Amino acid sequence: LCADIIIPAYNIAPYISECIESIQCQTYRKIEIIVVDDGSADETGEVCERLAVKDERIQVFHQENAGVVSARRRGIEAARGMYLSFVDGDDWIEPDMIENMVKEIGKADLISTGVWREAGPEKWVKDYDSFPEGLYAGETELAEILKTMIYDWNSEQLQKLTPWSVNKLFLRELAENIYNQINPKLTFAEDTVFVYKYFLRCRSVRFSQKCFYHYRYRKESAVHRTDKYRLMNINHIYLSLEEDFKNHKLKDCLFLQLQRWIMHMTCRAVNEFMGFESQVYIQEYILDISDLKGKKIVLYGAGTAGKNAYRQLKKFGQTIVMWADKNYLLFQSDGMPVVSPDEILSQEYDVVLIAVADGELA
Repeated sequence: LCADIIIPAYNIAPYISECIESIQCQTYRKIEIIVVDDGSADETGEVCERLAVKDERIQVFHQENAGVVSARRRGIEAARGMYLSFVDGDDWIEPDMIENMVKEIGKADLISTGVWREAGPEKWVKDYDSFPEGLYAGETELAEILKTMIYDWNSEQLQKLTPWSVNKLFLRELAENIYNQINPKLTFAEDTVFVYKYFLRCRSVRFSQKCFYHYRYRKESAVHRTDKYRLMNINHIYLSLEEDFKNHKLKDCLFLQLQRWIMHMTCRAVNEFMGFESQVYIQEYILDISDLKGKKIVLYGAGTAGKNAYRQLKKFGQTIVMWADKNYLLFQSDGMPVVSPDEILSQEYDVVLIAVADGELA
């Protein structure tokens, strides 16, 4: 059972060797490594060719710069194995990643594992799907995932299903059919669109919280740099998924989640990626502070509503003596000063401000 690993590469000469070598060292030997140099202006292509000369498992393709969707599609066209996996050229993977995924996927259509994400200098945190480990098979079990995979209205959690393709193993034939539907103009969240389209067609899925993939943080990467076309990309994302969601049995639930995610990305685009001035910052939730002036505040909730409330309280000089959430460990891993709700009992305060989006939950 051969697995093809596809690496889109663009101007990453300092990192590409480490990436490819981590794949060459895989304990699972039935692999093919497909590198697509997407018109790099540095030595990325030359480095890949030098490595390919020494390892017949490596194929290198060169094309004019056309974006990651085009590069991955070129790689998929060259793939011949039963399984398909993706690795970004500036990241690297553990030696037993492919072996573990091939072993655990069994007869499932997909396995999704965890990621080591670089959150700062010498600081790595674990990210994985927010569903219990195990196999989910059949319409009923998969429906429970679909109902909250993009947005959980109770917890305000976005993307409980990790939106990356790099921590997953796919069936090649199904992946190829779906990837041909991806808009080549997408330069942001293209793998998220692919993952959602693929998941909607799965009959069984396995989740594992083992972390094999190392995601490197680079300010100059497309995910983090200023992008004045981000709003156009978000519209492409919405249109790319609209038909799939509307034609699904759970269309009402899925479509509402999609709209909530699109709204969140739109706010982030204006606030963080368009290069706009801070004076035009968009709050997803507007806080009325008229009754809070001069009071010591305990803020409960660190989801989207809580983050908006925290930012507004800080801006207006309010006194926040504690920020709490039941999922405090998750938020602490992202460097947020959130603590356990149990600590409220030992704190002096005037008011507890509950900031969650769902009124009934509040």
